Amino acid sequence: MNISKKNPPYQNDRADQKQEKKKENTSLPLARILQELTPSIEDYLKKLSDNQKKIIEADLKIAESVARLTNHIISEKQNIRLHFYPSTVRKKSKKSEDSHHQRIKKIITRMRKKLKTYEEIAQFLEKENIPTFTKQGRWHAQTVHRLFQDYPDI
Repeated sequence: MNISKKNPPYQNDRADQKQEKKKENTSLPLARILQELTPSIEDYLKKLSDNQKKIIEADLKIAESVARLTNHIISEKQNIRLHFYPSTVRKKSKKSEDSHHQRIKKIITRMRKKLKTYEEIAQFLEKENIPTFTKQGRWHAQTVHRLFQDYPDI
């Protein structure tokens, strides 16, 4: 004889009640936790919203600054181009027919081909007592450099 024990109907009800109580016990602390956290979450969301507004305001200020800068660049385009890209704008070359100028140009050209510095060229011109174009003052590296730039054929 195989007799299986079956729970009487009232025991099944007890088991269901225990499970419901278990659910209530587990969900009750969760509800309390959420209730306690709600003010903190609301505060966090308000701060987040305020920060987003500040970011948007900063982005608008940046956009306005970029627009002003762009307008300025457009209105001052030629001056800025000359300032930032001086090598693209060729200077008017000085043409000298004077024999003294021609002599100086040849000396500078020859010495630059020998990889002499502007300072060395200025010292050479001083040592050789070659007068400056104004017949006053002394030769300086900066003057030689300027002459070298002013005469593109050097």
